[in-house]
Amino acid sequence: MFKHMRNCLLVGLVGLLVACGGSGGGGDRAPGVDPGPPPPGGSVPPAQPEIPESSPSPYAEAEELLAYISDVTLNDDDQAVVKFQLTDGKGVAITDLTADDVYFVISKLQGSPLGKLTGTWQSYVNSIEDPEVGTGTESRLQASFEFIYGSWGELTNDGNGTYIYRFATSLTDLPQTILDQAAVEGLNLDYEPDRTHRVAIQFNGAPGKANPNYDWVPVTGATDGIFTMDIAATENCNRCHDPLAIHGGGRIEIEYCVSCHNAGSTDADSTNTVDMKVMIHKLHRGANLPSVQDGGEYVIYGYKNSKHDYSNLHYPQDIRNCVNCHVGTGTVGDRTDLVLTNQGDNWAEYPTAAACGSCHDDVDFDRHKGGQPDDSRCSQCHGPDKTYGVENSHRMLVQEAREAFEAEILAVTNTGPGETPVVNFKVTNPLNDDEPYDILNDPVWTNSSSSLSVRFAWSTTDYTNTGNGSDNASSISANALEDAVDNGDGSYRVNAPQPIPDGSEAPGIAATGSGVAVIEGRSAIEGEEEDVSERVPLTNVHRFFSIDEADGGPQERRKSVELESCLACHSTLVFHGGNRNDSIDDCVTCHNPRYFSTRNSKSVDFKVLIHELHGREEVDYPGNLSNCMGCHTEKGYTLPLAATVLGTTVDLGNNLQDPRDDTVMTPTTAVCSSCHDDSVAAAHMTSNGGSFSTTQQAIDDGQVVEQCSVCHGSGRSSDVARVHDIP
Repeated sequence: MFKHMRNCLLVGLVGLLVACGGSGGGGDRAPGVDPGPPPPGGSVPPAQPEIPESSPSPYAEAEELLAYISDVTLNDDDQAVVKFQLTDGKGVAITDLTADDVYFVISKLQGSPLGKLTGTWQSYVNSIEDPEVGTGTESRLQASFEFIYGSWGELTNDGNGTYIYRFATSLTDLPQTILDQAAVEGLNLDYEPDRTHRVAIQFNGAPGKANPNYDWVPVTGATDGIFTMDIAATENCNRCHDPLAIHGGGRIEIEYCVSCHNAGSTDADSTNTVDMKVMIHKLHRGANLPSVQDGGEYVIYGYKNSKHDYSNLHYPQDIRNCVNCHVGTGTVGDRTDLVLTNQGDNWAEYPTAAACGSCHDDVDFDRHKGGQPDDSRCSQCHGPDKTYGVENSHRMLVQEAREAFEAEILAVTNTGPGETPVVNFKVTNPLNDDEPYDILNDPVWTNSSSSLSVRFAWSTTDYTNTGNGSDNASSISANALEDAVDNGDGSYRVNAPQPIPDGSEAPGIAATGSGVAVIEGRSAIEGEEEDVSERVPLTNVHRFFSIDEADGGPQERRKSVELESCLACHSTLVFHGGNRNDSIDDCVTCHNPRYFSTRNSKSVDFKVLIHELHGREEVDYPGNLSNCMGCHTEKGYTLPLAATVLGTTVDLGNNLQDPRDDTVMTPTTAVCSSCHDDSVAAAHMTSNGGSFSTTQQAIDDGQVVEQCSVCHGSGRSSDVARVHDIP
């Protein structure tokens, strides 16, 4: 078993890393894998808009837009004529849309030498950008919408929520200056009626946003059964971006993005392409790009020559996790949380210099393996059935190895005040019929890099671990690899390093209520280099136990955050040397209200720390910081907070082990000020009962009372959900 895992690791580690593949190209499945049912594609015609007798829904007030393109044809001048309808979220017709409120783009899907399932979009509507800042010295073509030409097409309002838009652009009569620049750059802007074309719309000036698109082949008018390009799903982007909203917030769908962000668009100032498959990979890798590691920068110049520097951006998970963004039936594996697309497997099937070089930007393809003049030979080494295939080279071998380890707490006994808890547990291999590991002898556990601990914390109302015998508020820990006793049936038992506090020892405070036991750690397997081990994080598990609950049953800690929400962006949470992994219930045992770091003179209370971390400017949180539901449970962010939530310690006083002389912030103030940290917000909090300097006793005795929920409580005038605009 161990040799097998080691060999898997060795094979992957010696593989040449190649980048995310496909020039936006295709494939509906990996070789040898039968496709599942086809993913949904195309627009579903909505019901006809409801036309009220009076007071139609004003466009400028529409919180939600439902837009649908019903037809696109070309007139005698080869101008696209677009029919579409627009309603609000209730299906009520919007009848006051003007030409100033909409942008239209039109592009064609060009083919690729790699095959019919690959290709790239090319816009017909372009402008010429002259370099003004940065390192660029040459003019470059950029895709855009029609406003660039200084004239709109013609918008006809039928008065019932349906509209007709005629493009100003003739697909067969593009401006000569544009054609000349395209020729310089080797771009083909010819009208090709037998290829798939796309029209997409951007709506501006309303709270609601929409980007409907329409794909069709002009020569036949066909919309079904045609070749299109569907690499990434917006829903997958929104797992982190919450929501994707670029260029002022009006561009929210990948289908719209790729209409302009194609291979024919370049930032003249930085000389960097803004082709989607290159730009997105590069900005997500950011600080870890080889060119940036060597002292360079990755920048794009935007509106009014604003410089957007992605050189300090750190992707919040393993960059090799390609399926998180683009995935099809052949690469999805056992994931059920992703939206599949028709060409979502292209990254694994059609390697290209553009896509691969976007992450591996230190590779000179003119010299790589004798020189690669084009992409035609890439698959000879990096195809799906090759040793150095893209998918094989992007395997996350340590993450795969984690699947062979699973811990379980079987029982926690002897947990009353003054008693020393005993934990019975086992670690098994789910890939081998749950065969238990011999943690005292198996090499993966006897390795010097291995670690396995059983931790204990109290009380679940809000952890403080008072009486832990330490000057900090951490949980207590037993070393299972040294102290475990073999039960003879594949399970082990470990005693806590001290009894549950009964008040007989300093600081004289007994533990009450319930506590928790946690198993955390990591195994270790051989790596590629001699005497170098790879740490394999063990997913932490926990079990609550009663200390003195009246009914003898344990009281679980409140759940304010869903781990799945964290993993949507992070994929996995691995901290503290690979010991504390994928368990919020483990994190909060130490990151509790009383844990104040004397080294940093700062609280590491979870409700403060996590908000502060995600709100830092240098973190570049990709989602909407005001959307508490991005992390929290439905009731995990609302006011009032649970009565058991403690104030956050900001000074430990003279006795580091005794919480009674701590200086604390009141609970709601601690949470809210972790994001709203300016002086005006602080004054608002203190004027409404909050305190940045009080004691827990004063809070418990009612001498200090936060009145936040009077206005910000659920259902109140300034409910947190309302102020934060949470759906």
